[in-house]
Amino acid sequence: MTRIAGIAEKVEKRTRIRTTEKDIENIISCLLKGREGSHFWEVVYLAQKPFNMVAETVGVLKEEGLVENSEDGMIRFTSAGQEFVKNEKIYPKRHYACPHCERRGLDLREFDDLIKRFENETEDRPKAILDYDQGYVTSRTVFGRIALMAERGDLEGKRLLVLGDDDLVSLAAGMSGLPEEVVVLEIDDRLVNYINKKAKELNLPVKAFKYDFRESLPEEFVGAFDTFTTDPPETIEALELVMKRGLASLKGEGCAGYFGLTKAESSMKKWNEFQRMLLNKFEVAITDIIEDFNHYVNWDYLLESIRDDYSFVQVEPRLNWYRSSMYRIETVSGFAGVDNKPQDCELYVDNEALIYKPVSLTK
Repeated sequence: MTRIAGIAEKVEKRTRIRTTEKDIENIISCLLKGREGSHFWEVVYLAQKPFNMVAETVGVLKEEGLVENSEDGMIRFTSAGQEFVKNEKIYPKRHYACPHCERRGLDLREFDDLIKRFENETEDRPKAILDYDQGYVTSRTVFGRIALMAERGDLEGKRLLVLGDDDLVSLAAGMSGLPEEVVVLEIDDRLVNYINKKAKELNLPVKAFKYDFRESLPEEFVGAFDTFTTDPPETIEALELVMKRGLASLKGEGCAGYFGLTKAESSMKKWNEFQRMLLNKFEVAITDIIEDFNHYVNWDYLLESIRDDYSFVQVEPRLNWYRSSMYRIETVSGFAGVDNKPQDCELYVDNEALIYKPVSLTK
């Protein structure tokens, strides 16, 4: 067994996440990118692997004397580590992300004024809280979603359903003047009240209602929308449940759904399982997967909600490291709605989840 294979075996045993030699090489490559050392959260972003896999890999490398970390959170290779990567022929990560479109492939200059207005109007937005595993995206991400839906013909003159909205996509869509109507279904009373208050103040065609994904979609919303968008929790059970609710809301063939899926909390095995579920259980096609589309603002409760057994993890991020890929799915011939029964399931926590401490599941 090679040394890298041995590291992969240790990481997989500790995390219960399938870990390959290629995964370890990739994480080491990301650690090499910083000439003066690497910051843990930057490595998580660059590696595009589950948070826990990255943390355990660095932990094993440290145990084996290949890396060390300083109080400022920087991780550096020791002389033994430098010799190791040289012998294994592992090279620094190459990263060619476009600094202008932030890898979305969209020109948002048309929205510049609206982005500023949106930020001014939502300065008093509710803070993200642990109870519902919240964390909202940047304003440019919000309008990237608006632009993408508009470009695909899924927003202008359409009825849009937003399932969970700590990102305030509903208000941004309303402010764009494009959709005919926007309905929000959200479990957090603070957000329901805030969205309705802002919509009334700004005279937007937006209405928010309290809703828990585990309940049946209200009958008046079944088959009523052209498009849905959501940012789902990432246990397999939650992903399937949220897809059911979104798809139940669509009118029929040719309608669309938009949602994000991370690699920080979802391994390639989970991506595979999720994609097979999408295509085998529902009459949909996956039309787009845009990597790194959604950029999240660092949330206040991050360090208190994650593992604290490694000192290099318990440091404040220096960049918006948490990202997700944007999926677009479209209903195809034969689509006739989906099961809309109530269903209890674990929404937030599995082996790959970022959350270490339990979250409230109270309705």
